Amino acid sequence: MSTDLKSRNHRTVGLTRFWGGDPRGACVQVTTARDWEKEGDVSASDKFFNHVTLSKSEAVALAQDLLDFAGDTAEQEFDSPVLEVQGK
Repeated sequence: MSTDLKSRNHRTVGLTRFWGGDPRGACVQVTTARDWEKEGDVSASDKFFNHVTLSKSEAVALAQDLLDFAGDTAEQEFDSPVLEVQGK
């Protein structure tokens, strides 16, 4: 079962909470409308939305990074690390 959450950007961003199973727990899906005419038509499903799915810990980590970006405190990464799945 999923639940739509109220977004501060309700006209452009949709938030949906759902159960990601025992390993991930409660998760959120962030959905935005896609301008497929501008971005290109990859497949039929690409004509509608872009989305990213995050666990709570992933959402916290992303929020911290986005706040750094918004506050002009983000640091440049020269040697990008290999990404790992959180919670493993």
